[in-house]
Amino acid sequence: MDSVNGNIGECVQDGTSGYVGRIDDEVGAQADAAVHGGFTSLRGFYVSPHGHARLFHASRYGKAYVLKCLKADYLYVPLYRRALAKEFEIGLQLDHPCICRTLGMEDVGELGPAVIMERVDGCTLNDMISRGALTKALAVKFAGQLAGALAYMHSKQIMHRDLKPANIMVTHNGLNIKLIDFSLADADTFAVLKQPAGSSGYIAPEQLLPSAKADVRADVYSLGMVMGDMAKATGDKRMASVAAMCARRDVAARPRAADVPALLRRSRMQWRLFVALCIAAALACACVACALLYRNGNGLEAQAESSPADGNTAVDYTEWPAGR
Repeated sequence: MDSVNGNIGECVQDGTSGYVGRIDDEVGAQADAAVHGGFTSLRGFYVSPHGHARLFHASRYGKAYVLKCLKADYLYVPLYRRALAKEFEIGLQLDHPCICRTLGMEDVGELGPAVIMERVDGCTLNDMISRGALTKALAVKFAGQLAGALAYMHSKQIMHRDLKPANIMVTHNGLNIKLIDFSLADADTFAVLKQPAGSSGYIAPEQLLPSAKADVRADVYSLGMVMGDMAKATGDKRMASVAAMCARRDVAARPRAADVPALLRRSRMQWRLFVALCIAAALACACVACALLYRNGNGLEAQAESSPADGNTAVDYTEWPAGR
């Protein structure tokens, strides 16, 4: 749950994920936190460099979890406690195979209130792209899964508001998407922390305007930018065209998240149809050329057969009849 300079109202974040980041000195200071609430093997693995969140790996009854709590300096600030509670309440409403599950919220000793989430065994989409491990087939699969997750959220009037490759996990087992980090998420049921939010390069342009309001179509814009990253990494021009549709500056012209999988399929069907038409046209041209050659050949033979004989039977031209 990053926000620049620790201000929950800022709209532009850095590019780090809420789950994966560089372990720094502050993480090391939290590594030996006391164990409470039945959790064991409690170890910090990420501290927001500018925001108010820190993350821990923990186990309970042999099951692995991720705990998200406030940094010590923010632990008793009402604004940030409300922000953490809002993230928990929104996350708890979401039950989708492509969304990281929020399981509960507890006071965990010295950590204070902590959101308990499933631990995703995988890497971020950002890491996958940077390693050159993303293929066209996987990119299409991921785009469809992301669109499905967003459509599910939007049906509940929930907006993620921070969709970017660093907030998308790819599982090692099955290579499936898990959408993470709902620190900036918003819903119609909340009347607090309504400031526009997002990350530079992925936030919809209208969200930077004065008096901007949260809108599900801002998530579609961010989805378009993520798809654009995947299209660039894989050279997929058809995905790039759908990404451009999602990232239109005209809000009303953007498709719904639920329409994106159909647009991807239609794009591929149109490409296959175009290729089939080209092949059919080439075959038709070849058939016409063959027919013309055949007709021309037959015409020459017929012309030769129908030409009148000159009456000359002599082989030696000196023996031809006079006047010929």
